[in-house]
Amino acid sequence: MTENLYGDVDASDEPDASAPKRKRKSTPKKKIDGNILRVQAMGSTIEIVSPIPRDKFVEEMVDTINEKGADPMWSGWYHLKKTDGKIVSVRLRSIDVVEEM
Repeated sequence: MTENLYGDVDASDEPDASAPKRKRKSTPKKKIDGNILRVQAMGSTIEIVSPIPRDKFVEEMVDTINEKGADPMWSGWYHLKKTDGKIVSVRLRSIDVVEEM
């Protein structure tokens, strides 16, 4: 395409309007094995894939936090799998809300 100083385009360089438009193929959604949970903790929200149901996840996390929370040697770092397949490291010393999606 040729443009002049003011951004005008020559009519000969414009794409042919009569050309058929191509349809975009939609990307297939990946099947997620597990339970999608939205965890709100320490002021942030993340969506994770949990291999266990929400109730059991909350119970185990609360038990661990109550058991080890007073120990200064316990870091509280967890490595959780996000819904896009990436791993996120989160320091959990308290959990505010866990929703099942």
